[in-house]
Amino acid sequence: MQTFLQQLPALIGVVIGALASFAATSAAERGRWRRAQSVRWDERRLTAYADYAFALKRVIALSVRIAAHRGIHPDIDSLPPEEGLPALAAAEEERTVKWETVLLLGTGSTVLAARAWHESAFRLQRIATGAEADLPWAEAIEAVSKARRRFYEAAKADIGIAVGDLPESYEWQIGRLVGPDPAPPGPNA
Repeated sequence: MQTFLQQLPALIGVVIGALASFAATSAAERGRWRRAQSVRWDERRLTAYADYAFALKRVIALSVRIAAHRGIHPDIDSLPPEEGLPALAAAEEERTVKWETVLLLGTGSTVLAARAWHESAFRLQRIATGAEADLPWAEAIEAVSKARRRFYEAAKADIGIAVGDLPESYEWQIGRLVGPDPAPPGPNA
């Protein structure tokens, strides 16, 4: 019994060392797993945000081309409504599919910014297709530009990318090309 008592401190030291080693290894593995998960989700969010932005920009581009055909927007790349409206409907459907991924993976601030960008683009669609809208074309273009900037700022903040020093660098430069709103198109436009 005395031999056991003499070796007891060494045995306690071994047990404490093993427990400490287990705890440290477990903590390191948990941290490594969390970092891997974070990177994995950041990659998926980045893809979701980029896909959504591309889909929404397609909707905007088609709206601008249809508006150019109607004489609302000064652009030489016009698209007649009989071609543009089906393409716009398909682009809007694609945007809706990409939107679901943003809703699923995005943070609250990014989802709100994405929604605001879409709402401003929807206004362009309404104007381009001849429906009533609450803003004239030039102001609607400016609203799309600012909403785009807010989306990119929120998305970059969400995935840990520094936002640039110049907020206007994210804005859509087409707004610089749009002057005062032209006269509304005639009934046959």
